[in-house]
Amino acid sequence: MKKYFVIYNPSSGKELAPQKIFHAAESIMEIEDTEFTFFATKKKGDGEAAAIRGCQEGFDMIISCGGDGTVHEVVNGMMKCPERPNLAILPAGTVNDFAEQLKMPKAYANFASLLLKKKFISIDVGKINDDYFVNVVGGGAFTSIPHNVTVEAKTILGKYAYYFKAAVQVPEELESSHNITYEIDGNHYKFSTLLFLVVNSSGAGGFKYLCPDAKINDGLLDLVIFEKTNNADLLQIFTKVFNGQHIKHPKVHYYQGKNIKIISDKDLSVDADGDFGGYAPLEISSVHNAIELLVP
Repeated sequence: MKKYFVIYNPSSGKELAPQKIFHAAESIMEIEDTEFTFFATKKKGDGEAAAIRGCQEGFDMIISCGGDGTVHEVVNGMMKCPERPNLAILPAGTVNDFAEQLKMPKAYANFASLLLKKKFISIDVGKINDDYFVNVVGGGAFTSIPHNVTVEAKTILGKYAYYFKAAVQVPEELESSHNITYEIDGNHYKFSTLLFLVVNSSGAGGFKYLCPDAKINDGLLDLVIFEKTNNADLLQIFTKVFNGQHIKHPKVHYYQGKNIKIISDKDLSVDADGDFGGYAPLEISSVHNAIELLVP
């Protein structure tokens, strides 16, 4: 009998996560002899602790049901264990960047079909200082917005709560910049930075082609740096982000590497998968083929 451990956030998205995963589990158990154990997170850190328990108790698979924050905690817990089960993601959050990059289905029936097919790939996981991230680390303009949107606003407005917050903060955010030194596999660069993103997949923040050359299992992280510039340049860059052509703009810099160090001239907080990720200086690296992930 297969044993699956479900870690779900009951407040994810519009509070539909429990309904989704319970229906999916019911569909599976009608066909296969499978045991599901459920754990509902209540506060920050619960998902990580539960994932550690899932690894230690020998489950065949951990299923993360929630948004990017839930996946982030689950992956952090799994990465802190020497033996890891397979991972599956049922996207049920306000924002599901990583799951959308992988084209993971949101409908419980389609997710149940994937569980039955059992197709897995090995994926890389990013390491940031002593913690981990699965999709993106960012610093600079707009990266603090996810931390300032309330659960109530996300429940009512969904992803539009983030867009509203961003619109309110645009003038202030565009005036900020940091002089940042980047060390990428031993090579040094320095830019007056509006925003930087270290990405494991090809996209983040709803932009699918932020890092058009990225692969989830190539052992590399992709770094895109947006220099501080005038509003005309920024508008031109923004229009090109949707098709990946922004990386050709002279105020945008795109690199790939296994090990990245980031040093700022002043206090700089960073975001990791939508959660607070600490402060610079940062040491970021790729852990190659770290987790076996269920995919379509």
